[in-house]
Amino acid sequence: METITYYYAPISGYAYLGEKRLMRIAADAGAKVDFKPVDIQKVFAAAGSTPPPKQSPTRLDYRYMDLRRSAERLGLPINPKPKHWPVPAELPARIVHAAQALEMEPHMVSFAMLEAVYARELNLSDHDVVEELVYSLPLDGETLWKAAMGDASLKRYVNATEAAIAQGVPGSPTYILAGEMFFGQDRLDMLAWRLGVTDPLGAAVSS
Repeated sequence: METITYYYAPISGYAYLGEKRLMRIAADAGAKVDFKPVDIQKVFAAAGSTPPPKQSPTRLDYRYMDLRRSAERLGLPINPKPKHWPVPAELPARIVHAAQALEMEPHMVSFAMLEAVYARELNLSDHDVVEELVYSLPLDGETLWKAAMGDASLKRYVNATEAAIAQGVPGSPTYILAGEMFFGQDRLDMLAWRLGVTDPLGAAVSS
């Protein structure tokens, strides 16, 4: 089974747009997705990338238009200028790492975090908000929350960030397949091609 390593920030608008499509591609290819949420600020700094909030007004205007247009194509609700963005994302990242370690539907957990920012206007840096979100999911919220608060989850987050930097990841989302990098959800068609499957090409997809 091939593995797609998925480096991203759980507050990333383009990760929100791409994740369901990624999962469809992986399922069609019989591939596994290895979720690696990272400290995106450290990844940006190491790569010399300009974080979106520090980009020029011209670039930001295009970003907002592109997010809105892409979401419309995918059938996803979106606020391209979410109230709580950007915010520190260590907490939701640790929860996704814990979910994967516990084999608790990491995609469900990850997408719930992304959707919380872009469709629900929730603050993922707020401990109480995130805890409530975890307990609202159809899984063992108590076990997941306890694991996310532990040292092992923090270590996975740190290790994922270091691995992303070591591999030259420029931003979120980035997908790596057999050492080959695909940066941005707009390169999912190439990832699908490399896997030998048909890309959904922006058709609305569901979990």
